[in-house]
Amino acid sequence: MVYFVRLAINDLKNIVRDKFLVYATIILPIALIVVSRLIFPWLAEEVFGFRAYFLMFFYIFLIMIPIVFGFITAFLIMDERDQDLLKVLRVMPISRNTYLLYRMFFMSIFSFIYLLIFPVLSGLPDYFLSSKLTFIPYIPIAALLSLFTPLIALMGNVFAKNKVQTFAIFKISGTLFFVPIFGIFMTDNIRYFFGLVPNFWPFECFNILKNTGQLDLLPLGIGFAYHIIIIAALFYMFNKKF
Repeated sequence: MVYFVRLAINDLKNIVRDKFLVYATIILPIALIVVSRLIFPWLAEEVFGFRAYFLMFFYIFLIMIPIVFGFITAFLIMDERDQDLLKVLRVMPISRNTYLLYRMFFMSIFSFIYLLIFPVLSGLPDYFLSSKLTFIPYIPIAALLSLFTPLIALMGNVFAKNKVQTFAIFKISGTLFFVPIFGIFMTDNIRYFFGLVPNFWPFECFNILKNTGQLDLLPLGIGFAYHIIIIAALFYMFNKKF
């Protein structure tokens, strides 16, 4: 446990030293809240029909949070990979797999915290919910969304050879992961076609919570299983590659 605490402190120091990581970790999530709380209400008053897009922007911002933290994790792993730290771990008191699991899920904790507080601080749900967001059922949805952080981090390292390629992958995948939002606005079963993209399932869970006030365990369970399978496959590919 002491070793993990030291690793966490070292990670935080590395983030603070890098202005880009500071921006991505702290400034960008806060900016999403400020835009949602201050800019969007003003636009709703000034631009006719803008209020109808609040739900769409809520989903966009919601998935941006784990994507950003996954992006940071991918860069941290890539730096360590380039420095051959992963090979050094073979003679360290902590196993390689344990270290990689720590590395992936350390940022997931921050992602989870931001995902928990975003609906409350942004105020966006107040515009499309008839009553206050039921917070307790939302917690497992936030946990499911936070799994997107290690998924993104592993994807960036498995399919990219350097940071330039990582940027390209994130730009392309960012577009892909916004696609399931369209499925949420469909009422027939064809929307489940978007379930091939993993973040459809937390969106579906939130949509049901929004409409019924209750958490549906079926899409939640499918979402957790699907995310874990993809993460396990990417983890295996990463170990085979490096």
